[in-house]
Amino acid sequence: MQLRLFLFAVGFAFSGPVAMAAENWREFSYPEAGFSAYFPGKPAIAERLLQSSQSPGGTIMERVYFFDEGGTVYSVGIVDFTGMGADADIAVNEVAAGVTVLGKLAFDISSYINEVHGRRIVVTGGDGTSYTDGIFYNKEHLYQIKVIYPANNGDPAGTSGINQFLVNFQFLDPF
Repeated sequence: MQLRLFLFAVGFAFSGPVAMAAENWREFSYPEAGFSAYFPGKPAIAERLLQSSQSPGGTIMERVYFFDEGGTVYSVGIVDFTGMGADADIAVNEVAAGVTVLGKLAFDISSYINEVHGRRIVVTGGDGTSYTDGIFYNKEHLYQIKVIYPANNGDPAGTSGINQFLVNFQFLDPF
C-alpha cells in the first residue's frame, strides 16, 4: 500500500509540468489537407520538392505544416499523389528510408490512425537528436507526422510533447 501511494505521489509530482505545458496546445484543423493535429502554437506552412519514384517526373511537392517549440519541431508533411497510380507501400518505404539514414534505428513498427495503416519509426542521430515519424498513405495522400527532438532543446513539454503530438493527430475525410 505504501509503495502504491509513493508511486502515485511521484507520478503526480512529475505530471504537473507536462500537464501545464500541454495546456497551451491547441487543435488546428485543415480539412482541405485531410487532417487535424494539436500543435503548441499556430503552425507555419511551407512547400518543398521531394524525390519520389512514384511521381512521373521523379519529384513531387510536399506541403509541410510545422511549429518549432524551443528547438523541437512538430510537423505534418503531405504529398498528393492523386491520379498518379502511386504504390502506397513504395511511397511509405521511400520516406522511411530517408528517415533511417539519419542515425540508429530505435524501432520501426506497424501503426494505425483512424484505421489507416502505416509505420511508426524512431531514429536516434549521432548527436542525440531523435526523429519520430508516423508515415501513412491515405486516399492517395502520403502523410509524414514528424517530431525532431534535439538532445539540447527548450521545449517546455519535454518528451511528452512527442506523444501529445502523435496521439492527437486525426485524419479528416474531405476527399
